[in-house]
Formats: sequence, structure tokens, C-alpha cells
Amino acid sequence: MGKFILLLFLFLVPWKGSPQDERYFRQIFSGELSREKAGADDKKYSYFIHTPYYEVDLNRDKTPEELIFVKKDSEDWIEIFEKKAGERKKIFSYRFETKGYDSELYRIELKTLSPSASILILYYYEGLSKYTEMQSTSRVYAITIDHNDLKTLSGFKGPAFFEEYRSLKGHYHLRNYQVYLQDLNDDDIKELIVKFHLTSQVFMYEGHGKWKTFAN
Repeated sequence: MGKFILLLFLFLVPWKGSPQDERYFRQIFSGELSREKAGADDKKYSYFIHTPYYEVDLNRDKTPEELIFVKKDSEDWIEIFEKKAGERKKIFSYRFETKGYDSELYRIELKTLSPSASILILYYYEGLSKYTEMQSTSRVYAITIDHNDLKTLSGFKGPAFFEEYRSLKGHYHLRNYQVYLQDLNDDDIKELIVKFHLTSQVFMYEGHGKWKTFAN
């Protein structure tokens, strides 16, 4: 049984991925990850492993939903489930875009976006690549819910908020951006802001899973 936290929860996904599978399976055997019988949608994959089920009350009805981070071969997913009469039913899934190995979802925040909308902010490490140059990035994703209606769950791919880079010629930089919510125009809807020094990317929520963006 996962921990139930009503307004905010954070968790660390306790593994590192790689092109080789042995580390995944080692953690399956140790109990850190679960390997269940794949559903009809997942039978095309050679393996299907996931974190424990974490509980969070997305629609504020005091009955928590459950979510997991899933590895399906080389793909990373987040999946959300609803439990009714003891049965677990998948109601939402979203695939992340992976750029290298060791990708993982390592932090999640559930926050109020407006009086009628909530946001699940996902901090996703896209992975490390070392082909001709070294680069690793993390990106913010968001899942929104309007009017506490689970049917309105919608995913959004945001900008990178972390980058480490080294070129063949030795150039190196490390950029770590701020990610936060703030109501900039006093309309009772908070904007999602990703900021590095004097540069900001601002994402305005328009409802129904749609976002508008601009930079300064």
C-alpha cells in the first residue's frame, strides 16, 4: 500500500536504467520493482516493470488514485489508476521522451493551479548520452485535471530545466533552472515558470489541457 498524501507528495524512483536489463531485474528480485502480468496493451513488450503504486488524491474526493512509473523495454511511462470495488482500472497513461540511458522520473508535486484546476508537476531525467559529446538533461512535464474530473486528465511536455554538456573541444556548462508556479497577471490562474538567470519561459494554462507559452 502506497503512502497517501492529500496535497503534495515527492518520491524518489529507486533505480537507474541502462541499455542492459540486469539492473532492472536485480531490483525486481529485491522487491524494489514489480513485474506483473502485462495487460492487453503491453503484450508487445519484452518486459514490463514498474515502481510500487503511489497513492494521491487527484480529484480531492478523499479516495486516492494510484500512479506508477513504468519501464516498457526502452520506453518510460507514467500510468494512473482508479480503484473501485477492489479492482484497479487504468484511467490515464503518458509516455516520456527518453534521450539517453539512466532515464527516470524522480520527483512529483501535486499543486493547485487555479480554483478549478490542479497540476501534477513531473520532474523527469531524460538520460545521459555519450556518443560524440556528453549531454544529460532533465525536463518538466505536467498532468492537469479540471474541475476535479478524472476524465479531463491531460499530459503536457514542458521545457528542460537541467542540462549538463561537454563538447569534444572541452567546452562545459551546467545549467540548473528554477521551476515554480506564480500568478503573474492576477487572474487566479498560476503560470508555470522555468527560469535561468534573466531568461524565463512562461506557460499559461488555458484549460482543457491546453497551454500557451512565451519567453522573455
